[in-house]
Amino acid sequence: MWEDSRYCWVVLCKNHWFHVRKNILFRHRIVLAETDAVTPRPTINAHFRVRCDECGKEYFYKPSEVLRFEQEPPEPFNPHPLFREESTDSHPVGPDPSPGGTMH
Repeated sequence: MWEDSRYCWVVLCKNHWFHVRKNILFRHRIVLAETDAVTPRPTINAHFRVRCDECGKEYFYKPSEVLRFEQEPPEPFNPHPLFREESTDSHPVGPDPSPGGTMH
């Protein structure tokens, strides 16, 4: 039943060429945090960085790229700083700091 399901906030890794070797049909999901089936996506007001747990590449993501997936979080798992419940004050989110403000 759905009550027993676990959900996570994820982004899809943008390093397609690395991950396509393992699975051509599905994109690699980077887990950001655990959630439930009904909680709305957290408010994020700017692009943010995420490092892939598998290929090690880091990319910028838009808030709209955060998706909810039904899956178990990896073990061990540490939530992304923007999704930690303690406080996000120590991890400010700002505009893309790369020259010209372009995204990777």
